[in-house]
Amino acid sequence: MLQTIDMIIREVHIGLWFLVVGYYFFVFIFLLAFRWRKSRNPFQLAMSLFFLLLAIGRCFYFVGDFYADSNSLYGGLPGLGITPFLSDSTPWLAAGAFFQWLALALLAATGVFMIMGNKIAEFIISVPAIIISIILGLNLFDATIRFYLTTVAGGLYAIFIPLLFWYLAWQSGGVLRRSNFLLGLGFLVLFAGRAIHSARQYLAEYIFGTPADPHYAIPGVIPPGLIVIGLILIAMGSEWGKTQ
Repeated sequence: MLQTIDMIIREVHIGLWFLVVGYYFFVFIFLLAFRWRKSRNPFQLAMSLFFLLLAIGRCFYFVGDFYADSNSLYGGLPGLGITPFLSDSTPWLAAGAFFQWLALALLAATGVFMIMGNKIAEFIISVPAIIISIILGLNLFDATIRFYLTTVAGGLYAIFIPLLFWYLAWQSGGVLRRSNFLLGLGFLVLFAGRAIHSARQYLAEYIFGTPADPHYAIPGVIPPGLIVIGLILIAMGSEWGKTQ
């Protein structure tokens, strides 16, 4: 019975990540084909490319997390008879991190340029994320250094980007204000999901028990659920903003 519950949770886990990847591609196509094609607004183009890079990165993560990592929340658990199909998750996770941090650099640079209209500021805000993407993609430095680097920098970007949209909401009015507020809230929820995903192994081990415990998989379900909610808020904000 416990194994049945455990497997149900894990199937929901992997299904939610399928939904996240599909939603990334959907938002990319929607913004590119129905927003940027009509408006030629560079922000819409940057947003669409942001979601494309997230989708590509998540595809690599998907393989690394579910089909190559013996310590993942889905594979290699005792008593379940599940083993990873691939022997090494490192290159897959490294490639996923590379594309996801490039996406973050693009979004941050675009947001700063929208507010300041300054190429220098755009360059400064994007450089840290680009450097981190290279470090993670090539697996440079010690794993501990990479962990603290991404934790600190990721936290700063996760706060900075929603604040950019909320600043735009404060400066604007009417429907555009609600649009920017929803965009900021959506990105905050999305980044919260990504942060929990990064810490899922620690949450699973220290809060939800051992790998044999059926509740061990719960932290794997929370991040994609939050990301889907964040994407819905972002899509709503983008839809509202089209009228302005």
